[in-house]
Amino acid sequence: MRQIEKQVVGAFVRGEYARKDNTESVGGHLYLHGNEIAYRDDAGNIEITHAGWHSRTTRSRLNAVLQLAEKKARVFIKDWTMHIERDGKVEPMYNEFYKV
Repeated sequence: MRQIEKQVVGAFVRGEYARKDNTESVGGHLYLHGNEIAYRDDAGNIEITHAGWHSRTTRSRLNAVLQLAEKKARVFIKDWTMHIERDGKVEPMYNEFYKV
């Protein structure tokens, strides 16, 4: 896991503010290049999205969220499309939020 992910994504999981380079955690929302890629609702549920960007960086940040939040899910690329695996089921990710 990259240092930026330990710091900023870790702050997101803990509900704290942090910003480093292109990643920012603000009030239960995680942003990458100004695009919201994750949020936590009032009940503590986390939802993620690639926000239309199928990049390595987006995938890395999302997997850091899943790992640091101790969610049993992962995000990966298959056939040039981002997919999410959760509860043993794999599905392609579209430009929407996915509850993990």
